[in-house]
Amino acid sequence: MVTETVEKKIITKEDIFIKARMISEGVRAQVSKEASPELYKAAMGENKVDELKIPEKLDFNNPESIIELFAEVNKTDTSSDFRQEIIFNGSGLRAPIYLNKHSRMELHIQDNNASVFEDGDILVTGTFSKRFEWLDEKLSNGLPISTVLPSMSASIINVVFSLSCMNYNTNRGCRYCNLFSNPISKKISMLPKETLRVWAKYQGEAVKIAIDNGWRGSIAISGGALAPAQRGEYLERLEIVLSSLKDAVGDEIFRKLPKVYNHCPPEDFSDMYKWKEMGITTTSFDLEVMDDAYFAAICPGKAAHKPLSYYKKAQEYSVEVFGPVSGTIGCVVMGIEPMTTLVEGFDERISKGILPLPLVFHSTPGSAYEGFRPPTAEWIIEASEKMADSFMKHIFKWIKPRRVNTKEGGKGLSNLSSGRFPTTHLSVLFDEIGFRLNKLLGGRKLSEIMS
Repeated sequence: MVTETVEKKIITKEDIFIKARMISEGVRAQVSKEASPELYKAAMGENKVDELKIPEKLDFNNPESIIELFAEVNKTDTSSDFRQEIIFNGSGLRAPIYLNKHSRMELHIQDNNASVFEDGDILVTGTFSKRFEWLDEKLSNGLPISTVLPSMSASIINVVFSLSCMNYNTNRGCRYCNLFSNPISKKISMLPKETLRVWAKYQGEAVKIAIDNGWRGSIAISGGALAPAQRGEYLERLEIVLSSLKDAVGDEIFRKLPKVYNHCPPEDFSDMYKWKEMGITTTSFDLEVMDDAYFAAICPGKAAHKPLSYYKKAQEYSVEVFGPVSGTIGCVVMGIEPMTTLVEGFDERISKGILPLPLVFHSTPGSAYEGFRPPTAEWIIEASEKMADSFMKHIFKWIKPRRVNTKEGGKGLSNLSSGRFPTTHLSVLFDEIGFRLNKLLGGRKLSEIMS
């Protein structure tokens, strides 16, 4: 599951609401370069990607030159930096740091400690998650490993088999997405496989360095939408990336790593059995929204390729292959469609064993929706509580089926106990679920109350 685990923490309603406010309103922050170079660049507006001199035509006969250009982009692009957050004391909730000079909340950071104030009163204290020092370690080509690990976090590393998005490059990208908005990706329509092999080699090296330095999380096998001429070779591209990863980390670690296929559904759903043989443990076919009409309007490129109903059918097939709940997930952008369609869609999906991951919309530089406002904290809380109702209504029928899949290396839910539940910094739904499970379990595991 694309989430982080919190242990031995007690979640409170007060902390959940403060986190929702931080997602919705952002924080004012006086940040020093010493505390966080990334936040400092963002606060000072030091984002000069467009000023870089990018060749009119990329030389694909020289893959190293393209990777060097990505390294230059990463030096100045604050939109894809290591995702920074604070971890609340007591509850362990993870909240993102979104800078907003007009917010009523003020963030103070001193060393690894963080405090959020409003009108002079402390709302919450926590730990500041600094950027990993090992992100500046060098690959075998001499470049920092952060070159090939864009937008990584403490819980997820994206390993891509495409360095651009055909939808974004043809003005049909998802309206809130900026993942491939950098000036290099915008020049790539067809990435040669030989270039991908070089990139995948360095990705494997980077993941190995992360693991050697104690990183423990999930690998998301992802990338932008492929051009039509490339779609038929996606399995070969997937094999290139996974083989490079296995070669770098070794067979034993490769087997233990949770690996999530996070891309478009295949033309032939039976390909999922091939993915499983290749080492994939979970699928994430991102629905983006729950309503068909919104899907067509907000994700025109995806909708032109396959309708939303196709994504849902692929999820249902995945339940048979990878198991329900943590074996079959899919992100939904929360706050860009009516609450009713979001909540009804969540209920329908979880009833079929599919776990949507509602991540709250936030304005991202380079996207069509740059400057749009996220939903209010009250909206986030209300929608999350309604989705938590659906989760609690349906989840128990999926626990036992998931146990079988757990024996094959997946992460089941039956061992969850009070104070231990996945959380992510971009959603409060799972914090609300954790709050309810704490009250229900009283320190026991789910498997104990079901036996």
